[in-house]
Amino acid sequence: MTDDPLHIDPNWKSATVDLDGVKIRYLDNGGTGPVLICLHGTSMTAHAWGHLGSTLKDQFRVIAVDMRGHGASDRPNTTYTIAELAGDIARLAESLDLKGITLMGSSVGNQVAVSFAASNPDRVAGMILSDPSFFVSDAEIVKYLRSHHTRRRNYPTRAEAEAFARALPQRAGLSDQMHGLAMQGDFRQEDDGSWSWAYDLLAITKLFFNLSTDQSGDISAIHVPVLVLNADRSNVLSGNQAEELTRAFSNARLEVVSNSNHTIWGDQPVLLANTARAFLRDLHSA
Repeated sequence: MTDDPLHIDPNWKSATVDLDGVKIRYLDNGGTGPVLICLHGTSMTAHAWGHLGSTLKDQFRVIAVDMRGHGASDRPNTTYTIAELAGDIARLAESLDLKGITLMGSSVGNQVAVSFAASNPDRVAGMILSDPSFFVSDAEIVKYLRSHHTRRRNYPTRAEAEAFARALPQRAGLSDQMHGLAMQGDFRQEDDGSWSWAYDLLAITKLFFNLSTDQSGDISAIHVPVLVLNADRSNVLSGNQAEELTRAFSNARLEVVSNSNHTIWGDQPVLLANTARAFLRDLHSA
């Protein structure tokens, strides 16, 4: 995989909004064009979108959200349903008065995006779904949960924490730069000076069990242009499933991303940024 160092800018503006008692942190690239809201996958954070936000800053405003239970956002003991997380995005969009939004997700972030779009059609202009998790198998869910529940949670130093994160098999396709961007949000420092994963284990456990939510009604309610991206080495979305999902939308097309695992944002960041730019340009020039 290749990456472009000229398009790596870690200087996001970080802000927090209080949404009915739940504080949600988001990163804003400071662009002034049409809005792209990015939603990360389970156990990830908004920092995964650093390359995308930097690359598109010249034409588009990119807002990347730490969904509840993740990153610097609150970790309330709630249900962590897809609809609940989508409700946070709806209140965030209302708080920031965002309209004409394009949504981009990774993994479960796509499911949250679809729930939001179905419930807020007046705010949504289009969607880019990056290797969606609608069809993730029970076996894969068990595999992921076992990985998280057996993973060491706390590390004496940040260097030890980052060494563990870098060695994760699902990040094998990331460049050094993309590892660095993701790890900006991976950990938080505890009062004793140690470092812990910046996601709540109970929260993501609930979220994994909610992946199998039937969203066929949401999908049928969405009529804006949709681009479905399917990683050719995905362990979550097969080619047949990607085609089935694309057909379920009224206005969607499918692109296969070569040389990529499920984490397209990290394995193919340059291609993803170029694809997003082309989609956004077409959407807003129509």
